[in-house]
Amino acid sequence: MSYPPPHDPYRQQTERSAKLVGYLVGGLVIGPVLAVICPVAGLSVGSGLSTADNGYDGTPVAVGVVLGLLLPLLIPVPLLFGRGTRPWGVGILIGAALTMIILGGACAGLIYLFTQAES
Repeated sequence: MSYPPPHDPYRQQTERSAKLVGYLVGGLVIGPVLAVICPVAGLSVGSGLSTADNGYDGTPVAVGVVLGLLLPLLIPVPLLFGRGTRPWGVGILIGAALTMIILGGACAGLIYLFTQAES
């Protein structure tokens, strides 16, 4: 006769703490870093591709910025499929999205203040 394995509360506690670490580190560290680094990298690559040969056309810059804004939201998507990496993917998505919203609001406020000061 076989018996079910004994209940191991320590294992459940470590799984719960591992998920919490994934949410916190992904949301507080990796997500905001991606939300800041990717647009800066996209802008620098796009402006590097805009040369005198193409008349300093703004298209490479625009493509670089758009890719830089989309990449922080696309990078954690593969992490959502694996059960073990799902907390990391959710944390990175939440952190990147919140950082983009907060920094976008701050930029909009600064633009409003600067345009009011000129008029």
